[in-house]
Amino acid sequence: MKLNVIRENNLNDSNQNIKQRTEAVLSAIKSLPSIPKAVFEVIKLLNDPKTSTGQLAEVMSKDHGLTAKVLAIANSPLYGIKRKVSSIEFAILVLGFQEIKNIIMALSFVETMKAIPAHYFDPMEFWLHSLVVGTGAKGISQHLGFDFGSEAFVAGLFHDVGVLVIYNYFNPEFKQIIETASSENMSIFEAEKKIMGLSHQEIGKYLAEKWNLPLQLCDAIFYHHNPNECSENKYFVSVIHLVDYMTQRLGIAEFFWDKEILPDNSILETLNFPSEEALDNFIVGYDEMFKVTAESLKI
Repeated sequence: MKLNVIRENNLNDSNQNIKQRTEAVLSAIKSLPSIPKAVFEVIKLLNDPKTSTGQLAEVMSKDHGLTAKVLAIANSPLYGIKRKVSSIEFAILVLGFQEIKNIIMALSFVETMKAIPAHYFDPMEFWLHSLVVGTGAKGISQHLGFDFGSEAFVAGLFHDVGVLVIYNYFNPEFKQIIETASSENMSIFEAEKKIMGLSHQEIGKYLAEKWNLPLQLCDAIFYHHNPNECSENKYFVSVIHLVDYMTQRLGIAEFFWDKEILPDNSILETLNFPSEEALDNFIVGYDEMFKVTAESLKI
C-alpha cells in the first residue's frame, strides 16, 4: 500500500514538473509574427469613425487573398447571410464594420499562426475544420435563437488554437502525444496530459488570455469539450461544442484530434433539445449545408 502511495506521489510530482515546464515555454512566447501590411491598413481604417465604405473597400481590394477569404466566409451557407455577396463593398454594407473587423482580425491571426505541413499534421485540414466550425457557430447560433454575432465565428475559428500552439512550439511533444495515444490505447486528451501536463484547451486559454481576448472567447477555447463546466458563458460555449461535434458526426471538415469527441449531454437542456434523437435529427439536417460550406472554404 505504501509503495503504491509513493508511486502515485512520484507520478503527481512528475506531472506537475511537466506542467511547469510547459507553462515556462508558453510564457516565453513573447509575441506572434506581425500581421500582414494590408490587414494592418484595413484594421487602422476600421478603427477610424470617418472611414467610408468606399475607402475600406478600396484598401481591402488590394489584397486579393484577403478579399477572397472574406467573400468565401460571407457566402458560405452556414454563415447565415441569405443574399449572395458578390463584392467586398456589398460585404461591408451587409455585415457592417464591426463584423468585418472581427473577421479580418481573426484571419490575421490565422496568417500569424501558419504551420509547415508534416506527415502527421495537415494545416489545411486544421484550418478547414476551424473555418467550418466558425461559420457554423455563427449561423447555427442564429438558428437556435442566439444573437452572438461574429464573436461566434471568431470563437469557432480559434477553439482548437491550443493544438496549433503545441504543434508549432512543442513539436517533439506533438509527435509524442500522437504516438502515445496510439501505442497505449488512450485518448488524445489523456496523452496531452501525460506528455504536456496540460490539455490543448488549457494551452489555448493561456494564449487567448495573453492576447487579451474577451472572456467569452477564452471560455469557448477552454470549455469547448465540456460546456457543462462553464457557468458564465454556457450558451455561447455550448454552441461551439455542438458545431465542433457536428463536424465529427457528419464526417465533414472533421479534425483527427477530435476523433473520439462525444457530445456533452448538458447541451440538450442548454440549447433546448427535447431528446438525443431530436439533437441528432437537427445535426443530420445540416449535412448538405456542411458539405457545401466545406467545399466553398477550401481557399
